[in-house]
Amino acid sequence: MQNQDKQKVIETGTSKVAARFPFTVFLEEGIEYYYCTCGLGSTQPFCDGQCEGTGFEPVKIIPKRSGNALLCGCKRQYDPKNPNCDGSHSVVNLDW
Repeated sequence: MQNQDKQKVIETGTSKVAARFPFTVFLEEGIEYYYCTCGLGSTQPFCDGQCEGTGFEPVKIIPKRSGNALLCGCKRQYDPKNPNCDGSHSVVNLDW
């Protein structure tokens, strides 16, 4: 299934919906995190390298303070460089 999903991401240029809700994660100040933009990673919402060859690249996050964050799970946020949930999951087609 993973190879079919990767092929679909490559062919359509559209990320896979990883979740129909935001991920609540605790981020520590000053630590580098890499947010998955392709939706294929098994360590959501973070990148595990599955994006290789898809045309998608992870977004680097370095929090300015420690705390909980709501990171987009649908991968369809309006600004792909901003991994914070903006509610897009409630208005976009989440077929796959």
